[in-house]
Amino acid sequence: MARPSGFGAKIANRQKEGKKCPVCGEAISHLKVFKSVNSDKEGVKFNQKMVSVCACNKNEIFN
Repeated sequence: MARPSGFGAKIANRQKEGKKCPVCGEAISHLKVFKSVNSDKEGVKFNQKMVSVCACNKNEIFN
């Protein structure tokens, strides 16, 4: 059997096998969220955080 040709083919099976949300039953995706924050020295810093997203909290995170 041939190997998957691209990154999308490699990661397609991971999303199907992932954990499911106990509330809505959808697959949980993990995203890295960046937030810009003004620093003390008149610059901008970026804070990053890993977030688990499903249908329950999708609107809260993306808005």
